[in-house]
Amino acid sequence: MKTASNTKENPLIGLDCYKMGHMEQYIPNCNKVYSYLIARTDKTFSKTVFFGLQYYLKEYLSTKLTPEMGEEFLIYRKAILGSNSEDVENKIRALCKLGYFPLEIKAVEEGTVMPVRNVLMTITSTHPDFHWAVGYVESLLLKLWYSITVASCCLKYRETVDKYFEETVSQDMMFLKDFTVHDFGYRGDASEEGAAISGAAHLLSFLGSDTVPALPFVLRYYNAKIEEPIMYSVPASEHSIVCSFGKDDELASFRNMLRLYPTGIVSMVSDTFNVYRVLTEFAEILKPEILARDGKCVFRPDSGNPEYIICGDPNATVGSNEWKGAIRLLDEMFGSTLNDKGFKILNPKCGLLYGDGMYLERYIRTLDRLKDMGYASSNLVIGVGGILRNHSRDTMGYAIKATHIEVNGEPREIEKDPITDSKKKSHKGLMYLTKNDKNEYVTIDQCTSEEEKTGLLKTVFKDGKILYETSLSEIRERVKNNQK
Repeated sequence: MKTASNTKENPLIGLDCYKMGHMEQYIPNCNKVYSYLIARTDKTFSKTVFFGLQYYLKEYLSTKLTPEMGEEFLIYRKAILGSNSEDVENKIRALCKLGYFPLEIKAVEEGTVMPVRNVLMTITSTHPDFHWAVGYVESLLLKLWYSITVASCCLKYRETVDKYFEETVSQDMMFLKDFTVHDFGYRGDASEEGAAISGAAHLLSFLGSDTVPALPFVLRYYNAKIEEPIMYSVPASEHSIVCSFGKDDELASFRNMLRLYPTGIVSMVSDTFNVYRVLTEFAEILKPEILARDGKCVFRPDSGNPEYIICGDPNATVGSNEWKGAIRLLDEMFGSTLNDKGFKILNPKCGLLYGDGMYLERYIRTLDRLKDMGYASSNLVIGVGGILRNHSRDTMGYAIKATHIEVNGEPREIEKDPITDSKKKSHKGLMYLTKNDKNEYVTIDQCTSEEEKTGLLKTVFKDGKILYETSLSEIRERVKNNQK
């Protein structure tokens, strides 16, 4: 073997080490395994937004398996575990001769929003010789925890935006909801793949994004069209741009931005040195140019306590710039009007964007204060990056567990039930997802094989082939409709 493959080139190496031996460890004469994916805890988010499976099916599980892939796996297994049994070698080589993962995967439609502790996906073996393939792909498919958790987090932000818009924003400005929480997270992700996945998850709830890899991701894996509304951003400066003009000529950096972008929205970082000087002295000097522009000039503070920078520090000297905060300083400089709900809207020539440390609880506090001060929530756009992605598999307790097997063709219900942690108790037997008479999602386990064929889980993959695909626009519509 001249070069080492990566997981995308060889999905057989996309697994935890201990799973390298599980194919020979199942009960003798086992011929079928059935597992399911679930989020077990609501300690952070009470609802899941199912998203990401289609990517893993396209990029990994539908890859044709080759003898070379099997031999590479065996080389790695021997290097890690010290030896390969004849049984393992025969099983892997037989799988590669078959050429695909003999599995049936059923799942809820991507974009489905439902309470945690419901079945999201099931995986069933379709060939008696490869019952172990279900557990083999578990490590790879459990990566869905990331796309689902980020999508669920973004939905929580969207629900917050919807709430405060409903309370403070007029109907003609509701379109701004799609742009109110902007994705600044590309640099905060751990990998290029992760950034694309998480950036796409954000796009289920919002249109504003600076995470460029999310665009080709949804074009390639989610049947999006470049001409449809996918993601948008605006020209924006950063601190190095301002610093390049020097501290004594900071004003020139703002004039340069206005010169470069005479129309449309332009975002100007404003806290490189003294944000209050920018919002007063510089804003007054630039006011004629800003008011004359065909567009909006957005001021962007990015440091300090966001709530205090935006709404004012109640502990500061009354009447000072720090006490007033950015929203009132912009109001004093450019003026505002009242909307039909009685809340102030800043002059459309200026705007406010805050792009640092705006975790959900702080965002809610800030919106509450803006509301109490008489300002509509549409006056503020926030940029959120790492906060959208700052999760682990434990955030929502994702797990894939086997609940049904067959031995010599005889079905057996199985379950995990540790006496030391009842929260880790699994479902048992076959299961299906349905809705009760209150239109609430319900997972039914220990059902019959006929019942398992019913319900809301759709077969999306079988024997190496993708049987059902969905698009970004369809997923967005489901997210939107499922919230209601």
